[in-house]
Amino acid sequence: MSTLAKDLDPDIFIGISLPLGHGTQGFFNKTKTTLEQTRSNIKNLLLTVKGERLGNPTFGSDLRRILFEPDAGDLGDKIEETIRASMGEWLPYVRIKSIKTTSDGRNPNLLNVKLQFTLDVDQNVETIDLDLTAGGGG
Repeated sequence: MSTLAKDLDPDIFIGISLPLGHGTQGFFNKTKTTLEQTRSNIKNLLLTVKGERLGNPTFGSDLRRILFEPDAGDLGDKIEETIRASMGEWLPYVRIKSIKTTSDGRNPNLLNVKLQFTLDVDQNVETIDLDLTAGGGG
């Protein structure tokens, strides 16, 4: 069965939505399309610190580590580099179109990362916004 056929079939679920939560059709919230699952996979990968996942110490990214390094004016470049490296290793079917990093002038501890991507099976450009804070959360 093709990816498109799975996405269009209302009786097929692609995966589990993260963060884990109680769903209406079973114990966990589920994703119904490849795009929904990919968005969940990207957030999971980028917000997981390398070494955090037991048994798989290279899974994740260095985003949290970079946030706490002294800023030498190249923070955006470092963030883009770690995102591209992590996604290239763990999600090679995702094509990154752009990564834009902006800070909030009102809150110096908040950094927004806007990631635009496409899938090999779907060339529509999608966007994910990650709000990274120096105090945790995401």
